[in-house]
Amino acid sequence: MGLCTMKELIDKAHKEKYAVPAFNVCNLETIQGILECAEELHAPVILQAHWLEAYYSSPKTVVAMIRSVAEGKNVQYAIHLDHGATYEDTMRCVQGGFTSVMYDGSQLPLDENIKNLQKVCEMAKAVGVTVEGEIGTIGQTSEMGEVLERVYLTDPGEAARLSRETGIDCLAVAIGNAHGFYKQEPKLDFERLAEIASVVEVPLVLHGGTGIPCDQIQKAITMGISKINFSSVLRKAFLSSVGEFLKEDPDTIEFMDVMRKGKEALKEAAKNSMEMCMCCNRC
Repeated sequence: MGLCTMKELIDKAHKEKYAVPAFNVCNLETIQGILECAEELHAPVILQAHWLEAYYSSPKTVVAMIRSVAEGKNVQYAIHLDHGATYEDTMRCVQGGFTSVMYDGSQLPLDENIKNLQKVCEMAKAVGVTVEGEIGTIGQTSEMGEVLERVYLTDPGEAARLSRETGIDCLAVAIGNAHGFYKQEPKLDFERLAEIASVVEVPLVLHGGTGIPCDQIQKAITMGISKINFSSVLRKAFLSSVGEFLKEDPDTIEFMDVMRKGKEALKEAAKNSMEMCMCCNRC
């Protein structure tokens, strides 16, 4: 129990055919909500921050908050950098105490993505930190909503080469998944996923978990997906609940009451995600 590397969590999930949910956190209440839910459901969990979220305070502050909230709880968790844009992002988060980092070179030519990931792996693995790579673009936009210039699904051969030549611990793939809310029901490309899983030995990662139907989520897990990212569903639940509370009581100055409402809604969304990932009662 306690703080782990992400590799420990997802290797076990890969072997036992469930997925570890990775939730973006950005303040005290989101951290509290995720860890409370994980403890109640006996589920392993990954708390992650996009590099912009990590830099909003600092990587060290993010880690200190998570570790402080987790203290005394019966939880198994990792702290992960989501979509690090540069080598410097990953290094700063490793120095800040993150137990895993993602370098996102998916917009670069394959050779450059590989070269940069090799450098990240050399640095991170020297201190026991897990590394996630990405090949293929997760929908049309980045995690924070910027439109991507280069959009493409993961090529199995390129995925195999990137995994083999870099030494990454897990690989995020694009199989019809997307960041944010889907305008139509997503349809994951399971044929492509099967091809990727047949040539890539490390566990696979599915970004854009918000809105993917449960049956597709769980089928993907049986085919090698061992980590699934959820962000938009938590943000929407939290902020909608806060908005409703303020609409009913616009003159309130009880900040803790307002934020507590948001946390309660976030916990319900997290619970649904954990159940879809089949990770409850796994620790």
